[in-house]
Amino acid sequence: MEQQDIPYEQRRNPNLPFGYWCIADPDGYPHLIDELGRRWSSLREYIWCGRLGMARGSDWQFTAMTEFLLAVLAAIDRRIVHVEERVNDLFDGAWDLAGHYGSWLEGHKLSEGLTGDLTPEGRAILVALASTRGAGEAPIPIGLPTIVRWHGLDGDDTREQRERMFKVNESFALDLPGRFVRERINGDPGIKLIGVPTGANIPLGRVLWAMTFADEYARDRLFAWLIHRLDRWEAWVELARGSGAQAFTEHILRVRFADEPIEFG
Repeated sequence: MEQQDIPYEQRRNPNLPFGYWCIADPDGYPHLIDELGRRWSSLREYIWCGRLGMARGSDWQFTAMTEFLLAVLAAIDRRIVHVEERVNDLFDGAWDLAGHYGSWLEGHKLSEGLTGDLTPEGRAILVALASTRGAGEAPIPIGLPTIVRWHGLDGDDTREQRERMFKVNESFALDLPGRFVRERINGDPGIKLIGVPTGANIPLGRVLWAMTFADEYARDRLFAWLIHRLDRWEAWVELARGSGAQAFTEHILRVRFADEPIEFG
Protein backbone atom coordinates (compact mmCIF):
# COMPACT_ATOMS: atom_id res chain seq x y z
CA MET A 1 0.00 0.00 0.00
CA GLU A 2 1.27 3.46 -0.94
CA GLN A 3 2.11 5.80 1.94
CA GLN A 4 -0.50 8.36 0.85
CA ASP A 5 -3.19 5.67 0.87
CA ILE A 6 -2.72 4.99 4.56
CA PRO A 7 -5.08 7.21 6.61
CA TYR A 8 -3.30 10.17 8.17
CA GLU A 9 -4.28 9.19 11.72
CA GLN A 10 -2.54 5.82 11.23
CA ARG A 11 0.67 7.43 10.00
CA ARG A 12 0.81 10.48 12.29
CA ASN A 13 -0.30 11.64 15.69
CA PRO A 14 -3.59 13.44 14.83
CA ASN A 15 -3.50 15.34 18.13
CA LEU A 16 -0.43 17.35 17.08
CA PRO A 17 -0.16 20.11 14.45
CA PHE A 18 0.71 19.09 10.90
CA GLY A 19 4.47 19.08 10.35
CA TYR A 20 5.47 18.25 13.91
CA TRP A 21 7.93 15.72 12.45
CA CYS A 22 10.01 18.40 10.70
CA ILE A 23 13.38 19.36 12.15
CA ALA A 24 15.27 22.64 12.19
CA ASP A 25 18.11 22.97 9.69
CA PRO A 26 21.31 22.08 11.58
CA ASP A 27 23.29 24.50 9.37
CA GLY A 28 21.61 27.37 11.15
CA TYR A 29 19.48 28.67 8.29
CA PRO A 30 15.84 29.53 9.05
CA HIS A 31 14.64 26.39 7.30
CA LEU A 32 12.65 23.32 8.19
CA ILE A 33 13.65 19.91 6.87
CA ASP A 34 10.92 17.38 6.17
CA GLU A 35 11.26 13.60 6.22
CA LEU A 36 12.28 13.58 2.54
CA GLY A 37 15.14 15.99 3.18
CA ARG A 38 13.43 18.94 1.48
CA ARG A 39 14.05 22.37 2.97
CA TRP A 40 11.22 24.84 3.54
CA SER A 41 11.41 28.43 4.71
CA SER A 42 8.41 27.95 6.99
CA LEU A 43 5.83 25.43 8.12
CA ARG A 44 3.23 27.22 6.01
CA GLU A 45 5.38 26.83 2.91
CA TYR A 46 5.71 23.12 3.66
CA ILE A 47 1.93 22.81 3.92
CA TRP A 48 1.07 24.96 0.89
CA CYS A 49 3.82 23.90 -1.50
CA GLY A 50 5.00 20.54 -0.15
CA ARG A 51 1.76 18.94 0.97
CA LEU A 52 -0.76 20.64 -1.33
CA GLY A 53 1.51 21.14 -4.35
CA MET A 54 0.58 24.80 -4.82
CA ALA A 55 2.78 27.54 -6.26
CA ARG A 56 4.06 29.97 -3.65
CA GLY A 57 3.63 33.19 -5.64
CA SER A 58 4.63 36.52 -4.13
CA ASP A 59 4.83 37.03 -0.37
CA TRP A 60 1.47 38.81 -0.39
CA GLN A 61 -0.22 36.10 -2.45
CA PHE A 62 1.25 33.36 -0.27
CA THR A 63 -0.03 35.01 2.92
CA ALA A 64 -3.45 35.68 1.41
CA MET A 65 -3.94 32.13 0.14
CA THR A 66 -2.81 30.41 3.33
CA GLU A 67 -4.95 32.76 5.43
CA PHE A 68 -7.93 31.99 3.22
CA LEU A 69 -7.31 28.27 3.58
CA LEU A 70 -7.24 28.77 7.35
CA ALA A 71 -10.55 30.64 7.20
CA VAL A 72 -12.29 27.92 5.17
CA LEU A 73 -10.98 25.10 7.35
CA ALA A 74 -12.02 26.96 10.49
CA ALA A 75 -15.50 27.61 9.10
CA ILE A 76 -15.93 23.91 8.29
CA ASP A 77 -14.69 22.98 11.75
CA ARG A 78 -17.28 25.27 13.33
CA ARG A 79 -20.26 23.07 12.60
CA ILE A 80 -22.74 25.82 13.45
CA VAL A 81 -21.60 27.71 10.33
CA HIS A 82 -23.74 26.17 7.59
CA VAL A 83 -22.72 25.94 3.96
CA GLU A 84 -24.84 28.84 2.66
CA GLU A 85 -23.33 31.18 5.25
CA ARG A 86 -19.83 30.03 4.28
CA VAL A 87 -20.49 30.62 0.58
CA ASN A 88 -21.77 34.14 1.18
CA ASP A 89 -19.21 35.11 3.81
CA LEU A 90 -16.04 33.55 2.41
CA PHE A 91 -16.74 33.25 -1.33
CA ASP A 92 -18.80 36.39 -1.89
CA GLY A 93 -21.81 34.29 -2.87
CA ALA A 94 -20.02 32.42 -5.67
CA TRP A 95 -21.39 28.89 -5.34
CA ASP A 96 -19.32 27.54 -8.23
CA LEU A 97 -16.09 28.84 -6.70
CA ALA A 98 -17.06 27.50 -3.29
CA GLY A 99 -17.87 24.10 -4.81
CA HIS A 100 -14.54 23.99 -6.61
CA TYR A 101 -12.67 24.86 -3.42
CA GLY A 102 -14.62 22.19 -1.53
CA SER A 103 -13.74 19.59 -4.17
CA TRP A 104 -10.08 20.64 -3.94
CA LEU A 105 -10.11 20.12 -0.16
CA GLU A 106 -11.86 16.78 -0.52
CA GLY A 107 -9.43 15.66 -3.21
CA HIS A 108 -6.56 16.36 -0.82
CA LYS A 109 -8.40 14.44 1.90
CA LEU A 110 -8.60 17.45 4.19
CA SER A 111 -12.39 17.52 4.43
CA GLU A 112 -15.54 15.86 3.20
CA GLY A 113 -16.27 18.82 0.94
CA LEU A 114 -17.80 22.06 2.22
CA THR A 115 -20.75 20.29 3.78
CA GLY A 116 -18.88 17.55 5.67
CA ASP A 117 -16.39 17.49 8.51
CA LEU A 118 -12.64 17.99 8.49
CA THR A 119 -10.52 14.89 8.33
CA PRO A 120 -7.90 14.36 11.06
CA GLU A 121 -5.27 15.70 8.65
CA GLY A 122 -7.42 18.72 7.79
CA ARG A 123 -7.76 19.52 11.48
CA ALA A 124 -4.00 19.09 12.00
CA ILE A 125 -3.36 21.57 9.18
CA LEU A 126 -5.93 23.95 10.68
CA VAL A 127 -4.06 23.91 13.99
CA ALA A 128 -0.70 24.40 12.25
CA LEU A 129 -1.96 27.37 10.21
CA ALA A 130 -3.63 28.99 13.20
CA SER A 131 -0.44 28.55 15.23
CA THR A 132 1.75 30.25 12.62
CA ARG A 133 -0.17 33.47 11.97
CA GLY A 134 2.07 36.50 11.47
CA ALA A 135 2.53 39.18 14.08
CA GLY A 136 0.48 41.56 11.95
CA GLU A 137 -2.57 39.32 11.89
CA ALA A 138 -5.42 39.72 14.33
CA PRO A 139 -5.16 37.37 17.32
CA ILE A 140 -8.25 35.41 16.31
CA PRO A 141 -8.56 32.01 17.97
CA ILE A 142 -9.14 28.85 15.96
CA GLY A 143 -12.71 28.67 14.72
CA LEU A 144 -13.29 32.40 14.18
CA PRO A 145 -12.14 33.18 10.63
CA THR A 146 -12.08 36.75 9.41
CA ILE A 147 -10.84 37.05 5.84
CA VAL A 148 -11.43 40.02 3.52
CA ARG A 149 -12.63 38.95 0.08
CA TRP A 150 -9.89 39.52 -2.50
CA HIS A 151 -10.85 40.83 -5.94
CA GLY A 152 -8.42 41.24 -8.82
CA LEU A 153 -4.72 42.02 -8.46
CA ASP A 154 -4.95 44.63 -5.74
CA GLY A 155 -2.76 44.17 -2.69
CA ASP A 156 0.31 42.79 -4.41
CA ASP A 157 3.85 43.66 -3.39
CA THR A 158 3.93 46.80 -5.60
CA ARG A 159 0.95 48.46 -3.88
CA GLU A 160 3.10 50.57 -1.56
CA GLN A 161 5.08 51.87 -4.54
CA ARG A 162 1.85 52.91 -6.28
CA GLU A 163 0.57 54.65 -3.18
CA ARG A 164 3.76 56.68 -2.76
CA MET A 165 3.57 57.87 -6.35
CA PHE A 166 -0.15 58.64 -6.18
CA LYS A 167 0.05 60.62 -2.93
CA VAL A 168 2.63 63.00 -4.37
CA ASN A 169 0.44 63.69 -7.41
CA GLU A 170 -2.77 63.86 -5.39
CA SER A 171 -1.22 66.50 -3.10
CA PHE A 172 -0.23 68.57 -6.13
CA ALA A 173 -3.67 68.15 -7.71
CA LEU A 174 -5.38 69.72 -4.66
CA ASP A 175 -4.35 73.14 -6.03
CA LEU A 176 -5.79 72.50 -9.48
CA PRO A 177 -9.16 74.04 -10.46
CA GLY A 178 -10.45 70.58 -11.43
CA ARG A 179 -9.00 67.21 -10.59
CA PHE A 180 -9.44 63.43 -10.62
CA VAL A 181 -9.66 61.78 -7.21
CA ARG A 182 -9.75 58.19 -6.01
CA GLU A 183 -12.77 57.55 -3.82
CA ARG A 184 -15.07 54.67 -2.97
CA ILE A 185 -18.43 54.87 -4.73
CA ASN A 186 -21.18 52.80 -3.09
CA GLY A 187 -18.47 50.68 -1.51
CA ASP A 188 -16.56 50.03 -4.76
CA PRO A 189 -13.18 51.49 -5.80
CA GLY A 190 -13.81 54.48 -8.04
CA ILE A 191 -12.48 57.60 -9.71
CA LYS A 192 -14.31 60.92 -9.73
CA LEU A 193 -13.70 64.04 -11.78
CA ILE A 194 -14.32 67.08 -9.58
CA GLY A 195 -15.09 70.34 -11.36
CA VAL A 196 -14.11 73.91 -10.52
CA PRO A 197 -15.73 74.99 -7.20
CA THR A 198 -18.72 77.26 -7.77
CA GLY A 199 -21.21 79.05 -5.54
CA ALA A 200 -21.66 82.54 -4.16
CA ASN A 201 -21.24 81.89 -0.43
CA ILE A 202 -19.35 78.61 -0.12
CA PRO A 203 -17.87 77.46 -3.44
CA LEU A 204 -18.17 73.70 -3.80
CA GLY A 205 -16.75 71.37 -6.39
CA ARG A 206 -19.28 69.31 -8.32
CA VAL A 207 -18.75 65.72 -9.49
CA LEU A 208 -18.70 65.89 -13.29
CA TRP A 209 -17.90 62.25 -13.99
CA ALA A 210 -17.42 59.04 -12.02
CA MET A 211 -16.52 55.43 -12.71
CA THR A 212 -16.32 52.32 -10.51
CA PHE A 213 -14.01 49.32 -10.85
CA ALA A 214 -14.01 45.68 -9.80
CA ASP A 215 -10.87 46.11 -7.70
CA GLU A 216 -8.37 48.77 -6.63
CA TYR A 217 -5.69 47.56 -9.02
CA ALA A 218 -7.96 48.19 -12.04
CA ARG A 219 -8.82 51.62 -10.66
CA ASP A 220 -5.17 52.49 -10.07
CA ARG A 221 -4.22 51.37 -13.56
CA LEU A 222 -6.50 54.05 -15.06
CA PHE A 223 -5.54 56.58 -12.39
CA ALA A 224 -1.85 56.15 -13.26
CA TRP A 225 -2.73 56.75 -16.92
CA LEU A 226 -4.57 59.93 -15.94
CA ILE A 227 -1.67 61.18 -13.80
CA HIS A 228 0.70 60.93 -16.75
CA ARG A 229 -1.63 63.30 -18.61
CA LEU A 230 -2.11 65.79 -15.80
CA ASP A 231 -1.52 68.68 -18.21
CA ARG A 232 -4.78 67.72 -19.97
CA TRP A 233 -6.94 67.74 -16.85
CA GLU A 234 -8.11 71.34 -17.23
CA ALA A 235 -9.30 70.72 -20.79
CA TRP A 236 -11.02 67.49 -19.76
CA VAL A 237 -12.80 69.26 -16.91
CA GLU A 238 -14.16 71.76 -19.42
CA LEU A 239 -15.25 68.96 -21.75
CA ALA A 240 -17.13 67.13 -19.00
CA ARG A 241 -18.66 70.37 -17.69
CA GLY A 242 -19.74 71.61 -21.10
CA SER A 243 -20.70 68.40 -22.92
CA GLY A 244 -21.53 66.00 -20.09
CA ALA A 245 -20.18 62.77 -18.61
CA GLN A 246 -21.12 60.65 -21.63
CA ALA A 247 -19.14 62.85 -24.01
CA PHE A 248 -16.16 62.75 -21.68
CA THR A 249 -16.32 58.94 -21.46
CA GLU A 250 -16.36 58.63 -25.24
CA HIS A 251 -13.42 61.03 -25.53
CA ILE A 252 -11.36 59.15 -22.96
CA LEU A 253 -12.01 55.83 -24.71
CA ARG A 254 -10.85 57.26 -28.03
CA VAL A 255 -7.72 58.76 -26.50
CA ARG A 256 -6.91 55.78 -24.29
CA PHE A 257 -6.80 53.32 -27.20
CA ALA A 258 -5.57 55.69 -29.90
CA ASP A 259 -2.08 54.14 -30.08
CA GLU A 260 -2.94 50.53 -29.27
CA PRO A 261 -1.81 48.10 -31.99
CA ILE A 262 -4.30 45.66 -33.44
CA GLU A 263 -3.31 42.14 -32.44
CA PHE A 264 -4.13 39.43 -35.00
CA GLY A 265 -2.50 36.54 -33.15
